[in-house]
Amino acid sequence: MKGPGYLAVAIQPGSSTDEAAFHHWYNTEHGPLRLRLPFILTGDRYKAADDQTPSWSAVYNVSDLAWIEKRIYSRLREERSQQEKKVMSTFDSLDRKIYSIISTEGDFEGPAPLQLAASIRVKEADADDFNKWYEEEHTPMISKIPGWLRTRRFKMEVGGLMGMPPQGEVEYLAVHDFEAKNGLNGPEHEAARNTPWRKSIIEKVVWQQRRTWSHHLTFDALEEPPSSVITTDGAELRFQLEGNPSDPVIVCINSILTNLHIWDDVAKALTTGVNGQTYRVLRYNSRGYSQQAERSNPARFDLLADDLEYLLQRVGLDKVHAVMGVSMGGVTAINFAIRHPEMLEKFIACDCNIASSPANNTAWGERIELAKSKGMGALADVTMKRWFTEPNHESENAKKVLAMVEQASLDGFAENTGALCNYNLKDRVPSIKTPGLLIAGDGDGKLPEAMQKFGIESASFKSIPEAGHLPMLENHDAFMDAVASFL
Repeated sequence: MKGPGYLAVAIQPGSSTDEAAFHHWYNTEHGPLRLRLPFILTGDRYKAADDQTPSWSAVYNVSDLAWIEKRIYSRLREERSQQEKKVMSTFDSLDRKIYSIISTEGDFEGPAPLQLAASIRVKEADADDFNKWYEEEHTPMISKIPGWLRTRRFKMEVGGLMGMPPQGEVEYLAVHDFEAKNGLNGPEHEAARNTPWRKSIIEKVVWQQRRTWSHHLTFDALEEPPSSVITTDGAELRFQLEGNPSDPVIVCINSILTNLHIWDDVAKALTTGVNGQTYRVLRYNSRGYSQQAERSNPARFDLLADDLEYLLQRVGLDKVHAVMGVSMGGVTAINFAIRHPEMLEKFIACDCNIASSPANNTAWGERIELAKSKGMGALADVTMKRWFTEPNHESENAKKVLAMVEQASLDGFAENTGALCNYNLKDRVPSIKTPGLLIAGDGDGKLPEAMQKFGIESASFKSIPEAGHLPMLENHDAFMDAVASFL
């Protein structure tokens, strides 16, 4: 599919559908999420005005149907929010169809107070005659009906519940826009329906359906805070993109409980140049650092990797030079190389593991209880001391991380531990072909030894002396030397 088009969705709520929840979800989440995508030009909801079912519809004008087949759109259905799953499970029916545009008559740009939608199937052998009649006689006569605003004609590209027409047939849709007060079913309309040419064409029609819809609501794009992207399920990814737009891009992903500012010095070094090359840097707060929406899905590493995919698509980056992450961000970088190898040239994973363990799961549970009972400040203190080597406990960077952890969302932290307690990439890492660099601070417990046994043939390992869990903060120069030699 390609070129301008039209997406039409008809819904019949079920007997158990909560009407208020249905409208709240559609008006504040489902429709606005789609309007945030650059290729969805307009979106409107309509209510049946003809006593037929389905009783509700939503229609979207699309700039190029090629986008509908890409992940930036399909993930809207693949990663439905908890609220969406709950509401949609109560529907009697949902009928989704996609059309390419054939022609437009009239200057009106909508939304129309009332729409008359006529779907017609004819045999392919009769399509030319049908289209000639519609363009040369029927639309001009429809345009004479009082209150007429515009007529658009479309050809079906993706069928709904009825599927695509049988082989040898084609389905067309005509959408006639009218004022609320109009002359439908009046003399001009009757004249359009009673010509000899029309009668000869109707004899060739295989199937037809006519629906009348009254306008209910126009969607607005879901608002996002400045320099933030809201994922399809409501998680906020605050980001910072800096550097020369023509430079290769490096993505930096933070650990649990920290934010994008753990990369401040790294970003400065990369944007000003290493080994004679300057880079553009995209860094962001992984989901969970700030409070997530109630409708957000549980954090898992596949979802975290797909968050990065969505962020890159939203900022217009098809492929980046490297993805670099630490701790939880390191696992995300590895999983991104597994799930989206076409979107990166290299990856760097720091101080992480490729599978959770029972001991770690117990530790995360204890940390959650500590935060709940004594507050994030108590968690921040023990976390900083665990992540930094003892000589650096009073360093400025340690104080910086201490403040980050104190400001992190407790609920978001608890959600993210769900990812860290439930993952195993051991069977998947052998598939990685992307060149990688594994880095660990030599003071980060058993991780340096464990990371050398990951089994990623395309990756090398580098230990950073005098550093713990966040080597970019404890031994910045050695860390950047390792990164620069790999990039």
